[in-house]
Amino acid sequence: MRGFRASYVGWGVLAVFLLLVPQLLPEIYVHLSTEILIYALFAVSFNLLFGYGGLLPFGHAAIFGVGAYVAALIFKHYAAMPLLLTLAVTTLSGAVAAGFIGFFCVRLKGAYFALLTLAFQMFLFAVALKWRTLTYGDDGMTVPRPDLNLLVLGKVSMRDIDNVYYLTLVVVVLGIWLCYLFLKTPLGNSVVAVKEKDIRASFLGYNAFLTRYVAFVVAGTLASVAGGLFAFFQEFVATSAMDLNMSITCVFMAIIGGTGHFFGPVLGAAFYLVFQDWISSLTKHWWIVMGVLFVLVVLYLQGGLISLFKMERVKSILRKWRG
Repeated sequence: MRGFRASYVGWGVLAVFLLLVPQLLPEIYVHLSTEILIYALFAVSFNLLFGYGGLLPFGHAAIFGVGAYVAALIFKHYAAMPLLLTLAVTTLSGAVAAGFIGFFCVRLKGAYFALLTLAFQMFLFAVALKWRTLTYGDDGMTVPRPDLNLLVLGKVSMRDIDNVYYLTLVVVVLGIWLCYLFLKTPLGNSVVAVKEKDIRASFLGYNAFLTRYVAFVVAGTLASVAGGLFAFFQEFVATSAMDLNMSITCVFMAIIGGTGHFFGPVLGAAFYLVFQDWISSLTKHWWIVMGVLFVLVVLYLQGGLISLFKMERVKSILRKWRG
């Protein structure tokens, strides 16, 4: 009972903190907090495939980039479209892209699945790079940030970073909550069952292909929402939104945070961006430090940072270091 109450108190404190971030932190850290929220949703979508489905998508940034470019093109060429409708179209575009890519990818497993997702990503990256009349290639595309038109409250200015933060917070929390609910459904449970033993799951009546396909579409949809928010927040989109570095960053965040826990990637995104912001202010070779950190986590902390909140894990790590 005490643990149950403590968990509720912890979630309550976190909720209050998230709501008060613009009042508690300077503007530069509100920008950082908004970026953390976007990457947290991106990492959670990756964890749905890797942590729960046992599928490693090296090209997960492909659908993130699709969401970013769709949102950016709408913001640039159809500025009169309501912001929420733009996000809805971005979500739909991600679902369609994930449905098409997933139809081919989820038929494979292991390294073949990882490489095929990477191949689709590089194909879309090449399209974005070469179709300069539409995407402006590697020069990138500056896009306006439209205001949010609410019928009750009227127009809410998105030039104010506080309003951008709150909109991002609502969308990200809603996306993560829907992902959590999906995993609690029988279909979500079948994703884990197929991961553990797909042949046994097939004998029990599960359709392994359809289960993986639905998980891929759900994960891709969430990734496209994160991409749309990324373009909206940055007011800029370039080929870097769907390059290999973006995929690797997502992998880093999820594994550092812990793919064995639903909220591990959220912690990983927060730690990665805060630590990167701090270490990059100390040295221009910050990426070496990040690489060493990743190696240490893989070697000594396979459960990710989230496992440090379990006392048994802390004792296990101490025993390893003493050995």
